[in-house]
Parts: sequence; structure tokens; C-alpha cells
Amino acid sequence: MMQKNVNFNELWGKIIIEELVRNGVNYFCISPGSRSTPLIAAAARNEKAQKIICFDERASAFHALGYAQASNRPAAVIVTSGTAVANLFPAIIEAHQSNIPMIVLTADRPPELLETGANQTINQVDIFGRYVKWFFGFPCPDGAIDPKMILSAIDYAVYQSTGSPKGPVHINCMFREPLEPDEHTDKKEPGPENTFNLSDWSRSKSPYTLYSDSKITFGSSGTVKQIAEIINKEKKGLISIGSLKTDEERAEVLELAGKINWPVYADITSCLRLNNKIGTNIIKHFDQEVLAPEFNKKVSPQTVIHFGGKLTSKRFHQFLNQNQPQNYIIIKDNPIRYDPVHLITMHVETDIVFFCRAISKIINTPGQSDFKDFYDLKAKKAQEIIEENINEEAVADEVFISRCISEEIPDKSCLFLSNSMPIRDLELYGAGSSKEIMIGFNRGASGIDGIISSATGFINGKAEMCTLLIGDIAFMHDLNSLSIIRSLKKPIIIVVINNNGGGIFHFLPIVKIKDIFEEYFATPHNFNFEGAAASFKINYFRASSNKDFRNIYKDAIKSAQEKYSSSIIEVFTDREHNLRLRKEIKDKILKVF
Repeated sequence: MMQKNVNFNELWGKIIIEELVRNGVNYFCISPGSRSTPLIAAAARNEKAQKIICFDERASAFHALGYAQASNRPAAVIVTSGTAVANLFPAIIEAHQSNIPMIVLTADRPPELLETGANQTINQVDIFGRYVKWFFGFPCPDGAIDPKMILSAIDYAVYQSTGSPKGPVHINCMFREPLEPDEHTDKKEPGPENTFNLSDWSRSKSPYTLYSDSKITFGSSGTVKQIAEIINKEKKGLISIGSLKTDEERAEVLELAGKINWPVYADITSCLRLNNKIGTNIIKHFDQEVLAPEFNKKVSPQTVIHFGGKLTSKRFHQFLNQNQPQNYIIIKDNPIRYDPVHLITMHVETDIVFFCRAISKIINTPGQSDFKDFYDLKAKKAQEIIEENINEEAVADEVFISRCISEEIPDKSCLFLSNSMPIRDLELYGAGSSKEIMIGFNRGASGIDGIISSATGFINGKAEMCTLLIGDIAFMHDLNSLSIIRSLKKPIIIVVINNNGGGIFHFLPIVKIKDIFEEYFATPHNFNFEGAAASFKINYFRASSNKDFRNIYKDAIKSAQEKYSSSIIEVFTDREHNLRLRKEIKDKILKVF
């Protein structure tokens, strides 16, 4: 018999949040709003749910993105109706492109208000299109609907988000007024679930529907043997490594690379680029547009094996396009196509750890080759040239900043890299060491929006202090996300490169069009960010020389470790000077051989 005066909005909200928590989705990014009250109240009263308040919906979604990237588990985003939903789109695109899980819970008006001109009402059905793996619209809560439908839908949503390929899912929740919860005496207990045949679920701690963890296993033994034969015969092989998701993946790829003993190009996103264990990384110093044909011929690989996600370097693909390998094998854990220069000869969808262990058993361990020796020598010379061209006493430059961060950053901490020049500079100029640094990035769509909020989510997902390297334009894009810093589990050090505009455009052909370049592309702004730091009560430092930066950065690290104090370090650089320095280093590297 149905209980009278049931607050169905409250009941459904509690069931949704509780079932997410039981599925391991226990981190909720909440933006204030009225229509989402049943969801917010349920999350607020669920003691197992971790909550963070983000005033801006766009920042909230990027925070969830960063959290999932670091923890490898989805966070849930709760927003109200209308344009609040639309503000999630950039982060959802990034999650889709990067195969990062995310649960998006949007509140919506009831159907009788749609297409009527009612305030804050838009069509939210399939608003994110192909950029979510699954969309489901809950009807308005009603006693005639079996609540088991809610449980089943939530379980499937989590399964969709975390299954291969991972990605965002969107659950749209319609609510009629009144939206507020009842004031229960005991706020821990869900209330009237037992009336609706949910007593077993209510007593349980498990999800209603359990989905098995389906591991992608490596295919036939014939494929194993085929790849092993290629490796065993190859004298001019090359390994490239993109983003890897777990420490176990990185360890197994490293071990296999050591056994194969080919030159290795470890992208900065692999978290292996700054680790000396990887050995050769020299391909990042090639500028394929100016390499002499005889040089290209000497370094051209016949076989390339790629592990993991995308690479940062466009020049790497240009290099392969000019020197097309006979075999180009890609090993990754999802079916998403990754073939920007249309050269892949074999795509293997598999668990990377499983693959490395399986193939390692049937390959030979070759000796040192002339091909690898040449790469190693080139790598050594390139690093010497970089060191020779770094002047600690000089005015601040971006080459030094990147190098210095890689040298001084604490072991076991995090480094989040903004797009445009910061990620490229760490790729090019970062120094190797024995440190283990977890690196975060938004390379799915490679936008500069949401970088600060993504970094804050990365910190809470990893629970380690973090250095964020970001440009001035990207910093301005996400200024309001500085408000999240006060809620972080660990401190953040934000290094802002202020070169008064978009430095990356100096590397593009548009720089030659003098009448429009500076105003419409470089876009000088003449701002500094000391006032922003003061507004959000964050320690602020400014550096105008390389020596200043090293000392300030070391002090900021000490303050973060001893006082749990976050800082903003604004480094003032000159775009033209940075351009000249980078070109000088590149030219000297190319002239070595």
C-alpha cells in the first residue's frame, strides 16, 4: 500500500545519489541552482558523498574532468536547468575526446513548461549530441513509476561511462515544484523507500544491478606471433608512447621498451618524459620542416610501435609522413581511431598491461644497434645544447621556466600543463630525473578554457600538491576558478607565463602579416594578475628574471609542503625574446649532425 504525502522529488533524488555512491561515484561537483534542489539536497545529506561547490557550471565540469583524469574514476556534476547545462559543453567535449568518464546530472523543467517561453527553460534532450556515450531522461518523479527503474538506469549510466571507451554520460532529471526536501528528524535515513519494494536494496550496500568488469584481452596467438616476429627481425624500430592511465601501465611499457631496446619517444603526457628510466626521447627535438633528406633517411624507422593515447607533437607525425614506416602498430585499450597521417598498419585493442606481459615472453632481447646509438648520441648533444643556452642571470624566458620546473618540482607531486606553449615547452626542454611526476593535461580537444578548474580537480583526484604551468590568456579564461582553491585537499602553485598575449601565434605563418598579427592574434592585454590573487586571498609573487623565478618557486614549494599554502607566481617574459631563443636552440640542435 502506497504511503501518502510522499515527497517524490526527495525520494528520487536520494535514490539517484545513493546508487551513484554505491557504484563508486562518490565525488560530486555542485553548482547552486533551484531546479536541481532535489539532487543537491540528496548529495548534501549523504554522508558517503564527497562534495565540492563550484559557483560556475563550466568550472564545475572541468573540475570533474581533472578529478577523473587523476583518479581514473568518474565524478558527478550537478547543475540546474537552462544555460547552466550549456556551460558544461566544453568539458564534455574534452571528456569525450580524451575518453575520460563523467556523470552529468542536469535538472530540467517539467514537460508542460517546455516550448512555452517559461523562464530558464530550454530543450535539454540530447543537447550534447554525439559527445556523450549515453543520454537518459528521467520523467518527473511519480508514485506510479517503480523506483527500480531509477536504480537500473543509474547502474547502466555508470557502466556506460566507465566501459571502454570511457566517456561522459548525461542524465536529465525533470522536477515539478515544490523542490525542497522535507525536514526529517533523522537525515541519514532515506525515508519511504521501503514502501516501494526497495527494502532489500535499502538494507544493502551494493548497486542494484552489478555489471562485470570486462577486461579487453589481447586477441589471437597468431597476432601475438606476428608482432613478435616483426620485433625480432627489425633493425630500425622505434617506440612511441602517448598518455597512459595507470602506474602499472607505465611500469609494464617501460619494462618492455627496455627489453626491445629500440629508441623511445615518450610524449610528455605519458608521465615518462621527465623520468630518466625511459632513456632516449630525442625525436622531440626534430623540426621536420627543415631536416635534410640525408638526415631523414638515416633516422627513418621501418617499424613504429605506439602505446596509449595521442601525442602532443605534430612534428612527430610529419616525420613519419615523410619517412613512412613499413609497419606502424598501435596498442591501446579502446576502439577509438587514432591515425592522423593514415599510416597505421595494425590496430590492437587490448589491455596494455596484458599485451606487454604476453609479448615480452616471446621476443628476443637485441644488442645495441647503430640506429639506437645514433638516437642516443643525438639526445645527449641536444641536452647539452639546451643547458648551454640557459642563462640563470638573464631576464625571464620560457625555456628556462620549463627546465627549472622539471628540475625543482618535488618527487611524487603533480604537474598540470596548459595547452599552447606550456605543454610543448615541457616536452621540448624538460630535464629528466629519477622523480615520479604525475602529469595532467587537456589534450582531447586541446582548448585553453577550464585549465585552472581542471588542475584543481586533478589535485583532489590525486590528493597530491600540484604545479600548474599556464599562459596569461588561458589564465584569464578561467579566472573565476581561483575560488575553488580554498576547497582543495592539497595546495597548488600556479606559474603564470605573462608574455602579454598569445605567444604560440609567433610560430605560425600569420606572424608575417604585420598589419593584423599583433592586434588580432597576439592580442596584447597589458594586465597583471596581482589583483586577482588578492581578491581570492592567494599568495602572489612576481618574477622578471630566471634567477628570481627559481628562488621564488623553491620558496613556494617549501610553503606548500610546510604550511599547505597555495601560490600564484607571475613570470613576465617577452614574446620576441622567447621566439629568438627557441629558434637558436633548434638551429644548434639541427646543425649537430
